[in-house]
Amino acid sequence: MNFVVDSSGSINDKDPRNWNKTLQFVANVVSQFTIGPNDVQVAFVLFSHVATVEFGLTQYWDLASLLYAILNVRYIGSTTNLNDALYLTRTRVFAPGRGTRPNAIKVTIILTDGEDNVPVEGTPLTIQNATECKREGIRLIAIGVSDEVDLARLLQIINFRSDYHAVDDFDALTSVIAQLQPDQICFPTPPPPEPSTTTSPAPGPGTEGALLNILLKSGGGLADGGGLA
Repeated sequence: MNFVVDSSGSINDKDPRNWNKTLQFVANVVSQFTIGPNDVQVAFVLFSHVATVEFGLTQYWDLASLLYAILNVRYIGSTTNLNDALYLTRTRVFAPGRGTRPNAIKVTIILTDGEDNVPVEGTPLTIQNATECKREGIRLIAIGVSDEVDLARLLQIINFRSDYHAVDDFDALTSVIAQLQPDQICFPTPPPPEPSTTTSPAPGPGTEGALLNILLKSGGGLADGGGLA
């Protein structure tokens, strides 16, 4: 299980206690699971102007040391680079040889309070990296804090509409904990379908075609520090 957590300036701008509330929320979710090399492994990706793997799947195999690490993750307070955080999720956290085990469920929980904006607001790179994650069997769950998130964009990022959880503020994060229990997130999800390579015939009279493609924020670059894996 991997947490991708927004550490942008807007988090503590609203209330200087919000970062601690964020970390406590992650700790509370993790405490519901059995942690260990043969049980659930936890990684943490932090993002603001840069994205970093604060710790990988194999770094903490007991609950006490894991909780201590989570509650002491630094706050950055800059822009919102979810793009690179998703890239690191796929290429570092869940990469072969980094703790991912055969047949283990790969889940990433994204927590953000706004729209990603690195390298620019609305960058297609974020959606591309989310799609690559899902193609490799990583289930993406998102928690949007406040009405400042881009809901349509987060729905593009996650796997299922039911994998999006909205809360009004950081105090309300406690309401989501019960929805992130082991029996609710520890199930596999199929990758998105590959684009069709066949050529469809031109539509005949009276025919119509429609395609509906449905899909979390800290804020710029890459660094290395992955889930149930």
